Amino acid sequence: MSKDTSTALLNFRACVEDAPAGTYEDAKALGKTIDATCASLIHDIRTLGLKADTCDLIFAVEAAIYNYVAHSNPESGLFPTAEGFGSAMSTPARERVIAGAERDRDSLAKVG
Repeated sequence: MSKDTSTALLNFRACVEDAPAGTYEDAKALGKTIDATCASLIHDIRTLGLKADTCDLIFAVEAAIYNYVAHSNPESGLFPTAEGFGSAMSTPARERVIAGAERDRDSLAKVG
């Protein structure tokens, strides 16, 4: 897995985990879909009596799924915006970015 793919998924995950309620809903839904897909894969493999690691190797599967969906939808703004939001979660700008997302959410709710 490339560093770019790993970084993209980590930033996406940070968005899914840290975005305020009512924001980035499509990213959160995709995150749940990826989680459920990987959990199902692990379950099915274990049902066959085989081992299925839940650490680094499953992260590679998650990254492959994320990369597949992102590259299948190059016109979607979901990926760059979610990754951009997530990339700020480990920086000093974190609180400002979260506050901006809340402000945007509230402004959009007033408009309709």
